[in-house]
Formats: sequence, structure tokens, C-alpha cells
Amino acid sequence: MEKLQITRSSPDHDRLIELYKREKDSKLKERYHALFLMYEFRNCTTVAELIKRSRRTIQTWVNRFNEGGLEAIIPNAPPGRPSNLTEEQKESLKADVLTHPRELGHRFSNWEGKSVAYHIKQKFSVDLSVRQAQRLLHELGFTLQRPKYKFPKADPVKQKEFLNDFKKVWTLSKKMG
Repeated sequence: MEKLQITRSSPDHDRLIELYKREKDSKLKERYHALFLMYEFRNCTTVAELIKRSRRTIQTWVNRFNEGGLEAIIPNAPPGRPSNLTEEQKESLKADVLTHPRELGHRFSNWEGKSVAYHIKQKFSVDLSVRQAQRLLHELGFTLQRPKYKFPKADPVKQKEFLNDFKKVWTLSKKMG
């Protein structure tokens, strides 16, 4: 049986180390690690022991790399459960979230997980948990932002006076105690 080795010349060992250091995805980082170790040790069993994977897994990664390059070792994302909303419904929801909830007839003022789940139930007859609604908002590019409250009857002059008085009392209490 022929000894398994990396036959591809690009990327080289140094480039693989660079890719390994920059990679955020742990699965792909592990594969880069295995490949640059294969350059160093040229032995699947040794590499498998070092990174705590089976010899067969290392062989699969090396064979994929030899045949298709870096693109061939990128892990496939599992398909997961299909979305409860269609793409058209998601686009409609995105447009709704960009408008104020009261303009759509709701009694709440802010879009958050609970209110989005309620809106989806009313508009599309689809039950989503609060957490699912939050994930959907994130998928649509939204982040949770709370409004900053303003007090329209507040007097800025009196607020400044209070702050000055408070600072004086605070410094006196620090000195005394």
C-alpha cells in the first residue's frame, strides 16, 4: 500500500499555518492543523494521535485536499430544520419591523422577541417561541436596541443644580467617613 502524503504544492506549509491562525471556524481550523502537521510528520497515524482524531479521518481530509484543494476540505453545513416562514413572508416581516408597531395596529411600541412572535402569529398564523423570533430578527439583520427615555417636563437648569449639590454632598461624605 502506498504511503499517504500531500501531493498538492499550493498552499505550502507556511500558508497553511497562516490560515490556521486566522481561521475562526473550529472545524476548518482543525483540518488546516491536520494538513500542516501532515507536511511536518508525513504520517497519518502520528497526526491522528496529535489532534485526537481517527487515522481514517486524517486520510479523508488529506485525500480531499489532494483532489480538490482548500475548497474540498471546507465542512458542509448541516441543512437543519426548514424555516417556518417562506422567503416572501420573511421579506414582509422585515418591512413590518421597519415600521412602527402602532402604525400596524399593535398596542406595543418596540419590536422585540415577544412582540415579533405575536405579530407573526397574527399575520401568518405561525407559532414561534420568543427565542425563535429573536433568532429570526437577527437573521433578518436586526439587533435589539432599547429607546433612550427622555423626560419632556424636566428642567435642565434644575438638573444641573441637583448634580452640583449631589457632588458636594458626595465629597463631604467621603471626607467624613
